[in-house]
Amino acid sequence: PMSKKRYGNELHPLYSRWLSTTQRCNNPNNCNYRNYGARGITLSPELASFTDYCAYVTQLPDYAPVTKSLDRIDNARGYEKGNLRWVSYSAQIANQRFSGKGTNRFTGVSWATHHQRWVASVHYEGKTLFTKVCLTEQAALQARNQYIIEHNLPHTIQAYE
Repeated sequence: PMSKKRYGNELHPLYSRWLSTTQRCNNPNNCNYRNYGARGITLSPELASFTDYCAYVTQLPDYAPVTKSLDRIDNARGYEKGNLRWVSYSAQIANQRFSGKGTNRFTGVSWATHHQRWVASVHYEGKTLFTKVCLTEQAALQARNQYIIEHNLPHTIQAYE
């Protein structure tokens, strides 16, 4: 059996991250495209080549590709200079937008049948930092957002719609 010829970049620890970013932003056949490219999340032209991407992300503060994740600061914006940072995996999870899975409309807000009330909660780095029982879904969301703001957490502030 012949071995596959390698060109160098494939061996770089950031190559697979760059490749998957490129695919989910640009390839409509990619399973994650609907959450990225279809929403207008792009990889900026100045980071489109692996060399430029690598040069930029390796000089960002807290660069640690083994223990940290590359995160978009503003989830509505793309992979562009000024919108990327290295964060712990729990910080990135906290910054995710609502997945739409399950029956809850908002991350961290759920209906508690045993209380017959809405419950707001904030989780971070494996700990529950905040829980509050509220009469309405809107009050629970407001309480959660307020806690996130007051404690300067990396979680996404969600709008009640």
